[in-house]
Amino acid sequence: MGRHHHDHHNHGTRAALSWALLLNGSFLVIEAAVGWWTGSLALLSDAAHMLSDVGALVLALAAAQLARKGANMAMTFGLARAEVLGAFLNGLGLLAACGWIAWEAIGRLGAGAPEVAGVPVLVVGIIGLAINLGSAWALYRAGSDNLNVRAALAHMLADAVGSVGAIAAALLMLVGVPAADAVVSLGVGVLVAWGSWSLLRDAGRVLLQLPPRALDVQAVCLGLCALPGVVAVHDVHVWSLDGKHAILSGHVVVDESADAQDVSIAGHALLADRFHLQHATLQVERGAGCGTSCGVRAQGA
Repeated sequence: MGRHHHDHHNHGTRAALSWALLLNGSFLVIEAAVGWWTGSLALLSDAAHMLSDVGALVLALAAAQLARKGANMAMTFGLARAEVLGAFLNGLGLLAACGWIAWEAIGRLGAGAPEVAGVPVLVVGIIGLAINLGSAWALYRAGSDNLNVRAALAHMLADAVGSVGAIAAALLMLVGVPAADAVVSLGVGVLVAWGSWSLLRDAGRVLLQLPPRALDVQAVCLGLCALPGVVAVHDVHVWSLDGKHAILSGHVVVDESADAQDVSIAGHALLADRFHLQHATLQVERGAGCGTSCGVRAQGA
């Protein structure tokens, strides 16, 4: 049942990514052509970012496809982390696009802003905004808690900001402010860079095998220590494959009077009910405790 649900969810994710790729790939050609024709940096910078978006969507789609591959003896977790790796690479791509936008905008402001036709920029900006928001909504509905989809969604929202910037720049240019094209592009680059940081941070936590930010590992250890018969907890490791579901392994030391099987059952129930840790491995050992206190030596926190 769980596997079927996962496959169905993955199919919805891949469908949303495919539609977003088709729409954005088509619009990329239009935006780049109009940007080149008018000389608008707002459109060209957004087209460059759109190019990174199309690449990001291809990467996200490939990662979602790889994540379907089941576990085997050679890959005991399958390729579940492929989506996280795709998210991290997409975040780096966002930062690279922001750097290019900032470089071009500052160069234009220093050399003097050229005259740019405002009407074509306005029309393309409005069309782009509709496509970006439509793609973002489809991706959000497909799975906003998936880091891979979240990376693609960040690209779409960043492009939506870019489209809003292009519209604003076009309106200002129509009223005689030619520098608006470069200024707006610079502002868009800063906003996109700021927004990409949380994506890189969360994907980086998964790749570095750190516990999910929402999970208090110390509280987990203390909860295990509070179980009847437990005298110590050590070598606790917590990590995640996808940024959503945590995995735990640890050793629980019990006194001579405790039943090891009962402690194991109670420990797994505690982890599942209080901390939502469905994938946990506890090794129950007998040994000396630390007086009346529970000695906790947690790793992975």
